[in-house]
Amino acid sequence: MEIIKQNFGNDIPVYDVFGGGGAITAELLLNNMQAHYNDLDSDATNMFARVISQDREWIKTLVVSRDEFLTIRSKKEKTVDDNLKLLVNSFASNSKSYLYNKEQSSRKYNLTIEIIKKHDVFSGYRQTKTYRSAKQLGQPKQILRLQQLERLQQLERLQQLKGTQGLEITNYDYTAFSNVENAILYLDPPYQNTMNAYKFEFDHPLFYDWCVEVAKRNIVIISSYNILDPRFKVVWGFETARGAFARGLNKKHERLYMVSEGLNQLG
Repeated sequence: MEIIKQNFGNDIPVYDVFGGGGAITAELLLNNMQAHYNDLDSDATNMFARVISQDREWIKTLVVSRDEFLTIRSKKEKTVDDNLKLLVNSFASNSKSYLYNKEQSSRKYNLTIEIIKKHDVFSGYRQTKTYRSAKQLGQPKQILRLQQLERLQQLERLQQLKGTQGLEITNYDYTAFSNVENAILYLDPPYQNTMNAYKFEFDHPLFYDWCVEVAKRNIVIISSYNILDPRFKVVWGFETARGAFARGLNKKHERLYMVSEGLNQLG
């Protein structure tokens, strides 16, 4: 966001075309910028919209036990809340495997629920009497990290965006934005030659041709590890990066690219 603001200001609309879970859109809104949040996967955008429309009490309902998780996972038709429960309570947020193994799941889930009921906290749970008592009982170290609470904390922070103005949400293919003019198109597509969980087939050469064309009428910024197409140049690299809603540091070296002919747009 700082790179965009310093080079292009904060008055120009930004299209987060491959919005995923909405991290960049959230940063845009926190910076009082006009954001268009798009992702072809409507499950992602629906979950984002659901979180920012609800309250803290609702967030508490997203913690589920291992048995509840498996029941939800087996449902053929899932609600938005079902998808959120799978996301919040899954290992590596894969919505497939429960967050804790069988040996740990009951103890960690029960401790999480007890802390919520007795202390009504997500962050700072290590300072609660309930947590300290469990620690004094000699629980294994891995038992005492309660990732479910940490994820609820992230969602609570996301709710800062409730009522934010200037957000539009769509579920289009990137080509739907071919006629956009005088805007910033921030593009974080599936990275070429890497394994990813993208649900749809993606033609990178075709996408790069499209970027070159729309860059004639817009500021086009692409996030990637490595683009070999000579029409694109690196304009910024991140050894480590952390957003307002992120946990930890990004261990991969991401870069921002622009079309070479458009580099005179940089401030």
